[in-house]
Amino acid sequence: MTGIDKIAGVLRELLNEKEIIARCELLLRTYDIVFAANLSDQESSELGKMVGEHIAPGIFASIMNGESVFFDLPKLDTYTQINGHIFHFLHTKRYNKHDFDEASREFLQSLPELKSIQHRSQVGLLKDFMASAGYSLSREGPQDLIFSAGERNLQIFVASSVKSLDIDKFKFPGKMESAILVPSGESLEPFVQFFREKGQIAEDAGIQVWVANLEQGTIDPFIGYTTDMDIYEQFKNPRLAEMVRNNWSLKR
Repeated sequence: MTGIDKIAGVLRELLNEKEIIARCELLLRTYDIVFAANLSDQESSELGKMVGEHIAPGIFASIMNGESVFFDLPKLDTYTQINGHIFHFLHTKRYNKHDFDEASREFLQSLPELKSIQHRSQVGLLKDFMASAGYSLSREGPQDLIFSAGERNLQIFVASSVKSLDIDKFKFPGKMESAILVPSGESLEPFVQFFREKGQIAEDAGIQVWVANLEQGTIDPFIGYTTDMDIYEQFKNPRLAEMVRNNWSLKR
């Protein structure tokens, strides 16, 4: 069985088992399934031709748009919101309140595992991003990584959400450029709140905050500005931090 076959089989099992599934869980499970498949270079190239450069996001997008690259996957063509999270399911089946409550309960039980998958997925995306910018990994700790390119060093902390981000607790070395990577979310409100409460503090301290969009497989600046054009050119939207500052700053 090839790595591609493994991905298709495990995804099929997942969607048959969880007929109602949270969007964020499906995304993270897709990353986890691709990671576990340990694709060869040839398999990665073959899948890349079908779903794009970023394989896990590409597979996820194909499931969401109803045109999965894998045969016989359920088409999740309907969605609803439960406790602030988007859940997808088949419109051809009738579900009652108990079914949705049970799906929400199972999702909440899975959160510790999903947080672990999210962290690994963010780290993997970050490593690819920094490698594309010409940086090599110098050190990897439980919560932070240090990358180097020539005489430049960059320390990046990987956080689980912007909602729980407390920059006052981070200890940054004074002479090293620093950034915090947070995942995007299903709502902009936590980002607006964080920017208005802590954005200026972060900028004054020289701390950048980047956002990892796991659905797209991209990283963008949220607060602060890099002076490294090699990093700047890797951002999908390098002017995002400037747009955030112009649109979200409180008018005096």
